[in-house]
Amino acid sequence: MARTREVAHRMFAVEFNASRHEDRGLEENAPNYVITPLGAHVNRLYFVGNLMSKVNSGTEDSPIYKAEIRGPTGTFYLFAGQYQPQPLTALGKLEPPELVGVVGKVRTFQRDDGAFYVSVKPESVFPVDIPQRDRWAVQTAERTMDRIRAIRDALSMEEPSEEALVEMGHSSMMAKCGVDGVGLYGLIDLEPYKEAVRTALNKVIEGGGRPVSAPAAKGPEEVEEDEEKEEKGDLKKQVMEIIEKEMGPKGALYRDIMAECEGMGIDKIQLEEIIQELLDEGAIYEPTIGLIKPI
Repeated sequence: MARTREVAHRMFAVEFNASRHEDRGLEENAPNYVITPLGAHVNRLYFVGNLMSKVNSGTEDSPIYKAEIRGPTGTFYLFAGQYQPQPLTALGKLEPPELVGVVGKVRTFQRDDGAFYVSVKPESVFPVDIPQRDRWAVQTAERTMDRIRAIRDALSMEEPSEEALVEMGHSSMMAKCGVDGVGLYGLIDLEPYKEAVRTALNKVIEGGGRPVSAPAAKGPEEVEEDEEKEEKGDLKKQVMEIIEKEMGPKGALYRDIMAECEGMGIDKIQLEEIIQELLDEGAIYEPTIGLIKPI
């Protein structure tokens, strides 16, 4: 059976960089996951920050870039070579301290002494503006708080279970995060992650974005979403029309869908979100990676 595209998780650097565990699939070509202290299983990431440095450790004709992207709570580390043509080209043109968005896959490295390091192999690197950064920060804060709440409730149990966490109101995904986080990391100090949320939301306010209250113990205040939902509904319709327009015998090529969307002002991250939601809703499926078909 063909695998669907892994979700690009929104995550702050403080959580990602604190990861010390991974799940390596036993099947051939199975995806690898980093398991964060808040229990998220991450194969792909989407994050926003300032390109602070880039170093070419290759040659002018065959560059290999190491780059540092500083977000509101820490630094993400990227490595891009000949097998990442878009990021390689983008990094060659971008200059610090450009504000960029990155979608990429996790990489891990463990030294002989047991030290564990994470980095990102970028799939796409692109400039973003302040509103895009603020939207990412608010959405990432909300999802981080969902994991924090699940971990908090799991820590209150003698024997944490997904069933019990679901009964407490957590989604099945967050319940798994709670159980896995506590199971792997034990007594987790949640304060650094709460502080990360507060710091990120303060950056939104400082940057002139929509004011969002820093969260109390129970998380950030809910942000009004009616207009955003209406806008996303319209975008879904547009994307479905594009998929139908680009349909070939085996489906619509993702790259063709993306090219059409870019021409209509739908950015890559918006498209990624919409495609994932349509997959979750059962409106479309991927017979193979890179091909989309309506159901």
